[in-house]
Amino acid sequence: MKDPKKPTRANNNRSSKTKEQAITRNITIVLVVVLILSLLFLAYTLFGGGGNDDENSFLDNSTESSSVSSQSSEEESSSESESSESSESSEASSSQDSEESSETESDESEDEDEEAVEGEWEPVGTEQTGEHVTNYSEGSQDRIEIKRATSVATGLSENDMIEWWVGNAGDQQVETTVSNKDQTDTYRVVLKWVDGQGWQPLEVEKLSDNPYN
Repeated sequence: MKDPKKPTRANNNRSSKTKEQAITRNITIVLVVVLILSLLFLAYTLFGGGGNDDENSFLDNSTESSSVSSQSSEEESSSESESSESSESSEASSSQDSEESSETESDESEDEDEEAVEGEWEPVGTEQTGEHVTNYSEGSQDRIEIKRATSVATGLSENDMIEWWVGNAGDQQVETTVSNKDQTDTYRVVLKWVDGQGWQPLEVEKLSDNPYN
């Protein structure tokens, strides 16, 4: 009778086949893992490298775009600066022209004031007798006759005249500044007293403005 615990030849063969299958399975697993790793490496090489190229291309394009934008901004800034300088130069030139024009007008105005006209007017007559001493008081005979002589010299009517100033202009001479009532025409007149004949206009000057108003 055989001992059941003692291994038989059949059992040995079965055990040997099981070991071989286990080895084969392990080898297969290793090969599959190696194959998967190879495929992953190949995929990374193909697609990962291309992605880097695209990224580098994008960075290059961004750099070029930034450079163009910076250059354009500098050109615009330069253009604005030139425009500002041109505007300032134009304003300075305009201001200088305005000042020169104002000075010219002022000089012309002064020239107009200095152009006193000397005429050959006759004395206007007088009611005064004896030694003459000019009376500048309002309503005096001198003031009445001075106004009359001023009217003759300027052409202004006595009724349309404002006497702004009546004062001494030297020995037996007076100076008057008058205008019409609308104050559009202003004159400075120099008169001289002639004994027995009254006040005689010597010169008349039309003023560009009224110094007493």
